Amino acid sequence: MPTFKTGNMFKVPGLKIVTTNSFLTKDRRLVMGRGAAWTLLTRIPDIDRIFGRMVFDTCGHLGTYGLLMYGKYGAAQIKHHFRNKADLDLIAFSMAFLADEAKAKSYIYHINYPGIGNGGLDKDIVRPILDILPDNVYVWEKAEHQDDTNNH
Repeated sequence: MPTFKTGNMFKVPGLKIVTTNSFLTKDRRLVMGRGAAWTLLTRIPDIDRIFGRMVFDTCGHLGTYGLLMYGKYGAAQIKHHFRNKADLDLIAFSMAFLADEAKAKSYIYHINYPGIGNGGLDKDIVRPILDILPDNVYVWEKAEHQDDTNNH
């Protein structure tokens, strides 16, 4: 079972996974315009190009990939189009990939709480899906009034 935390997941050591979509721009960049995905992009410029290339090679624009890992960063898919609400089946699909990854390795994984916030879902609906995650996964909610922009 994962550990649930409140605060800034970017301030602690471990692998960072942000929830995303599979919408690629014309130049094949993954749209990472809000929430934790945007915070990662501000910290790691060009990560949208890297993940975009991975999405393109894995499933293409608006396809299904589940989880992508690049070094110590990851993208967990919770929707196809960035404007849509998060999809519970897609969250479950992606969390199954994350559970397998985390069980196979002894790393600490940090992920923003999937589907809430910009995903438009209620925590109570998403929470049971997260129970498959092992104890080396930390699920983060942003603290109120938290500013991530200058916390490099």
